[in-house]
Amino acid sequence: MDDKTPGHSTWGFEDVAPPTGFEPVAYRLGGGCSIQLSYGGMLRSGRSVPASSARVPAPDPPGNWRGRSLYLRTVTGEVAYILESPMAPHAPVLIRPAGLRLVAVAGLLACSGCRSETNIVTKQPTEEEETVEVVQFTNDWGQWLSLDVLPDGRPVAAFYDNTEGAVGFAIATIDADGSVTWAYEEPDGYPDSGGLDPGDRGKYVDMVIAPNGDVWLAYQDIQNENLRFARRYFLSGLWENGVADGGSGPETASGYFASIALDGSGNPVAAHHDQGTGELRVAHWQGTAFSGSVLDAGTAPEVEEGADPIVADVGEFPSLEIVNGVEYIAYYDKANGDLKMARGSAGAYTTEVVYDEGDVGAWVDLAIDNGTMHLAFHDVGNQNLLYASGEPGGFRIEVVDDDKYVGADTDVLMVQGSPRIAYFDGHNNDMKVATRVGDGWDLASVAGDTTAMGFFNELIEVGGQVYAGCYDYTDRTVWFSVLN
Repeated sequence: MDDKTPGHSTWGFEDVAPPTGFEPVAYRLGGGCSIQLSYGGMLRSGRSVPASSARVPAPDPPGNWRGRSLYLRTVTGEVAYILESPMAPHAPVLIRPAGLRLVAVAGLLACSGCRSETNIVTKQPTEEEETVEVVQFTNDWGQWLSLDVLPDGRPVAAFYDNTEGAVGFAIATIDADGSVTWAYEEPDGYPDSGGLDPGDRGKYVDMVIAPNGDVWLAYQDIQNENLRFARRYFLSGLWENGVADGGSGPETASGYFASIALDGSGNPVAAHHDQGTGELRVAHWQGTAFSGSVLDAGTAPEVEEGADPIVADVGEFPSLEIVNGVEYIAYYDKANGDLKMARGSAGAYTTEVVYDEGDVGAWVDLAIDNGTMHLAFHDVGNQNLLYASGEPGGFRIEVVDDDKYVGADTDVLMVQGSPRIAYFDGHNNDMKVATRVGDGWDLASVAGDTTAMGFFNELIEVGGQVYAGCYDYTDRTVWFSVLN
């Protein structure tokens, strides 16, 4: 291996495909030195860092490290990567391989007695064994939760990290007993290796995954009030990020309630609300950057003579789906209290009112299945959960749940052609799920018995099973579980 930095040596990784179900492993080199790695991005002390900064000072390791190979294996014995030991007598610089994560480095200051043989740690150490440092993720994470599934079947989560003021990302491993382990990455908003904090970013995050496994995120830069994006390349695990849409005019305050989808060419399209101008905006990827424009500027409602005027305010809670190249966006017209829908493509949209009885349309979520549109949304005036099905120009509206203070934070998942809706029970601080049964609905509280749940609800299907996730407001973490 070549030395990339004077005084530091390089650890090389053979480019082999990661095995399915790769589990975190640790190896010990003796003398109290232990390093733990897992498939995914790269972490040090619980934080993603550039490869050039993943250096841990240590005294010279023994000469028998040189030229030796360490074979990392999964707990099942399958070879995951071949790791060559340092060729220079200093602590390693970790050159980023395709998806290998440095989880923890423990006891490097005691490496004077290190040995070269590999020891895979698959259980808790006994008193005679060296202690392996386990990095715990203790941040307040899960607000504005967005769940999806990678092409290899692993669930992933994008979220706002309230502790760091950043957008986070996590990949789940579901064990045979149903327990879930998350591996965390840092797409944007975290301090860099020099400690520089780029600012508060990550609220209103939404995620879409391309067929090749690339991950696209759309979210708000809170301080600058614009829409940002982040892209994770599946093969390398590297992230890039930037501004997607800054709005227009001096009053702009965009990036609220982002929704992102892929068009027929695999390019991302993001819808979001400009709170400063009260407009619905859409940004399209142009190959190297996004280009944004106003889709709906709204109309001010008529008021009685002598009453204060109400300014136009449209575009909150956009939910974007793209089918056969046509963009469909359901959204809330706050000024008029209506549920609206736009359809078309860049520069050529038509809009219509889906439902306008009372104050309706907040927290709308749209799913399209075999040409039929399914919308779950909040009746703000009556605090109920409503559902609309059909197609543009002809929707059937029904009340799903008319209990006290229900219907916000909706998410729709189509399961074998039948809708399931996750939503918030504000009276009990529970997460509820409505399942279509015949012409009616089966309603069940699925989380929140002992803590306040039901915030930022999500449903996904993994391996033929439906999983639900939400933010646990009491414990400040994500609740994620299979549904019966």
